[in-house]
Amino acid sequence: MQFTPQQLTGGPRYQHKVRIGNWSEDLELEDIKLKDYLKKKECGSLLVNSKQKQLEECLKVAQMSQTTDGFLHFGDKVMLFNHQSRGYLSCNPYDSVTKQYDAYALTTGKNGNACVRNVFELVRADENDGFEDDLVHYGQSFRCRMQPFSNIPCDTYMHSELVTALAASKFSRHQEVTALSAPTGETLWEILYPDTSTRFEMDGEAVPAGSPLVMRHRQTGSFLASDEIPYANIFSTEFEVHCYHYFSLNKTQNLTSEKKGDVTGDTCLRRHGLPNIWTICTATHAVGETQLQPTIARGDVTLNP
Repeated sequence: MQFTPQQLTGGPRYQHKVRIGNWSEDLELEDIKLKDYLKKKECGSLLVNSKQKQLEECLKVAQMSQTTDGFLHFGDKVMLFNHQSRGYLSCNPYDSVTKQYDAYALTTGKNGNACVRNVFELVRADENDGFEDDLVHYGQSFRCRMQPFSNIPCDTYMHSELVTALAASKFSRHQEVTALSAPTGETLWEILYPDTSTRFEMDGEAVPAGSPLVMRHRQTGSFLASDEIPYANIFSTEFEVHCYHYFSLNKTQNLTSEKKGDVTGDTCLRRHGLPNIWTICTATHAVGETQLQPTIARGDVTLNP
């Protein structure tokens, strides 16, 4: 085979029309590439078509529940919004995670439209938990279930576990959060009031829809969080989801308060940072029912009066 000096150095080549260099082989190669492209286009195996099919399967419209009384109920289909990443909790069925059962990565994305990858159902964990109604209460155990779609063949539940050498979030190396295909003990969560100064008084009360809250993992005691850590996937650049307690760094005088008898040792006095603050959105109650203001230089949050 003959090549021009430009081709040998990796530069541009002559077209086959000028009959210079290896023009006959270049012509045949172009014909082969065209036939291969047309065949893939007919079979639908082009990369762009494959990605388009994946997006169509994951972005199908899903219905959210209405909360006419203003409170969350078990069985409601909701979306979870994080106040730090400003994104909605979403599942990627094409990003599998090695676990005992099938598991898939969770991220927060900017897509605020309800679809099959970002709508979760609130499921009661125990029918004999001491609450007689179907309302979701602060401190009550529950699971976040996602319906099957695309590459996920069965129901999946939001799951987390302790950090080990083989189990940690991809970038921050905090506690990993995934969607697991089995309702194990590691898929139990509870909702807590975000203001730690009045959390004890609010325990057992019904959770309002569209209000800020924190979600604690029952088995590890860590809090669900999402920070602005880029996580690239087929849906564009989203943000990592993990479990970590983003408490404020200011001194809260715990020992002095314990000495006076105002608090006990198990009372949480440090406030949560924005990565720990979530809002459960429904069809009638979206983000903005109760706003949050960041405290300057510390990253903790306070509720508006």
